[in-house]
Amino acid sequence: TAAERGHDVVLFEAQHRLGGQLALMARAGERQREVSGLVDWLVDEVALVGVDIRLSTPVDASDVLAEAPDVVIVATGGTPEVSYMEMGADLVSTAWDVLGGSVRPEGRVLVYDDHGAERGLAVVEFLAGKADVLGVTHIEVITPDRHVGLDLATPLGPTYLRMLYEGGVTMTPDHRLVAVESSDGGLLRAVMRNEYTLAEVDRMVDAVVVEHGVAPDEDLYVTLREGSANGAVVDLEALAGGRAQPAFTGTDGGYLLYRVGDCVASRDVASALLDARRLLQHL
Repeated sequence: TAAERGHDVVLFEAQHRLGGQLALMARAGERQREVSGLVDWLVDEVALVGVDIRLSTPVDASDVLAEAPDVVIVATGGTPEVSYMEMGADLVSTAWDVLGGSVRPEGRVLVYDDHGAERGLAVVEFLAGKADVLGVTHIEVITPDRHVGLDLATPLGPTYLRMLYEGGVTMTPDHRLVAVESSDGGLLRAVMRNEYTLAEVDRMVDAVVVEHGVAPDEDLYVTLREGSANGAVVDLEALAGGRAQPAFTGTDGGYLLYRVGDCVASRDVASALLDARRLLQHL
């Protein structure tokens, strides 16, 4: 959006390719082909408008300031959130661990989905589709919602549910994963608490995978905030109303600082794109 508005844009990407978490999700299965197409389209668009793309280039505040920017947009995303657990956060894997290939669950796998959208079920589909290769013998999806995939609209919701039923996946709603502990024989004891009665039940499994959204990766943003001309403040009324930020025209000297996407709070790709569009369309 900024490049289309006529600005010179430099895009720093820490990984060897653009796409971030979307690129990981696109690996989950056939159903994520649309995500892969979105990533490819965005990559083509930024190249088309002449963005200076610097891959494999993690940066700190000094690297950013060396560019002498007028505006800095921090889109550093987030890191998977598991700290909510009462015990055993170090014993679980995250959806991104599995999709990224750093973890290969096997045996009986419990997937806890506190997101209610596509991320958690994409992991389930990945595990179910590669069950023979990975050695996965059973999958159970636990959610605190009233049913699995609560936030998925038609046609995605019913399509995912069909996949779950056909794959023999056990679905347990109304329960929150609260603790995991090591047990005999290398197994894990996963403790779930009923959302309504607070009664606890447990499962003995080989692996636990958690999708609980992300915590903002805001270190760069916080470091840059003090030196910014606008104090990193967003006028929320202007943002919601589709109007230009007052700081675009009312600040003399220094750089303006904003953040978008998961760097603000855990959200889906549509919300992240809307964030950026509303913020920058009047820059």
